[in-house]
Amino acid sequence: MRLILSALALTFLGVLAMPDTLPAQDDKNGTAVKITVKSWDARGKQFLKPQEDVEATRIENEGQVQFKISGKVAIGRAQPTTKSEITDANGTVYVVRKGSFDGDGKYSAFSEKKPAEKKP
Repeated sequence: MRLILSALALTFLGVLAMPDTLPAQDDKNGTAVKITVKSWDARGKQFLKPQEDVEATRIENEGQVQFKISGKVAIGRAQPTTKSEITDANGTVYVVRKGSFDGDGKYSAFSEKKPAEKKP
């Protein structure tokens, strides 16, 4: 009985000690990140309320950044359609050039870094 209680206590302490950040992955599979998605309304006239803490995988390739989001999560405001904005944890903003569902059940948003706004 003591052995079982000790094992449960150690498991519980291990869960408490886990970091809040997502683990990094290799370059081929991308890096797990949390993003904020700012999508357009149906008419494309205004941004909807941003959807925060969306889990995604970030893959960089030749200046473009691909964000892959689970198809179960990429619905409503969390689906970054064309011209939507994605903000990463560092505050870098990306503009979605094209978005589509993959054959593996994930939504891919092909994005480019938003150019800095010029001050007059």
